[in-house]
Amino acid sequence: MSFWKIMYVTLVGVLAITGGSYGAMAEQLKMVSGSVGGGYFKAAAAFSEYVAAEIPGVKITVGPGTTWANVDQLDSGKVDLAVIENVVSSLAWSGDSPTGVKYDFRMLAAVRGPSVVQAFVPVDRGIESFEQILKEKRSIRIATFERSQLVTAIAIDVLAGYGITPEKLESWGGQLIFTSLKQGFEMLGDGVADMWLTGGSFYPHPAAAALGLKGKYRLLPISSEVAGTVAAKYGMQLAEVPAGAYADSNGENEAYPSPMVVVTFAVNKDLEDDLVYKMMDALWKHREEFYAVHKQHKVFTIDFAKANVGSAPIHPGAERWYADQK
Repeated sequence: MSFWKIMYVTLVGVLAITGGSYGAMAEQLKMVSGSVGGGYFKAAAAFSEYVAAEIPGVKITVGPGTTWANVDQLDSGKVDLAVIENVVSSLAWSGDSPTGVKYDFRMLAAVRGPSVVQAFVPVDRGIESFEQILKEKRSIRIATFERSQLVTAIAIDVLAGYGITPEKLESWGGQLIFTSLKQGFEMLGDGVADMWLTGGSFYPHPAAAALGLKGKYRLLPISSEVAGTVAAKYGMQLAEVPAGAYADSNGENEAYPSPMVVVTFAVNKDLEDDLVYKMMDALWKHREEFYAVHKQHKVFTIDFAKANVGSAPIHPGAERWYADQK
């Protein structure tokens, strides 16, 4: 049998098996997200449905994951897509990661947010600003997320921007307490803590409602200087927390700027440009359905999606999609 006849027979066999379409020939893709049933997982699951609906033969299997494990798997080629925060994108790309490794991956879009810095303080504690805490060397107990949480580092950097360090807190008789959001709010309401400080949570957060039933509370404002410094460190944009964000639950706050944590979709750098283009198109075509999954998905607009992915570069296929929308 001649060489060209062998090639013809081989090609016919491949097309017979795959159905002849690009999508059917593509390997099934893997995507890691967050905990099963959580917000990150639901966002990824919805995305996988849209891709399946718009790109015949392409299927994304979504599995659970954690922040740095997601990046590691994406970089090593064990998965094709991952849910990460814009902050992680910046740190992983620059090499300023917990592992000290500079990861190589690409970005698709910013899809969920924003989460902002919030410092909840019951009014009866008599604390109105971070500057006051430093000036008076207040013996204050500040509860924040667990040490392993990325947003905990952001919260600590906000305190540091005012000259408040864990060591200084302890020297004043205060304490930095690492716990969960649920326990933190309970400690605040029970008088075991004086502040719940989150480096990134959405607003208005429903957990504050129970705090408001026990008495009036306020959010401490963040200066433009501190917000800008922290945002620059992590490659984040700024968001404005509007005045009166918690007026409906007995809370008060003036408007203030905050570093903005945004959830993003990242992709393996070796994914084909055309496939990534089609994925982006699928997500956009189903954006109304995506918005219905969670109200934080409503930030997914063309400009926001491109501008808030952190420092890692956007995949060429996604770049072409963004350019075509003009």
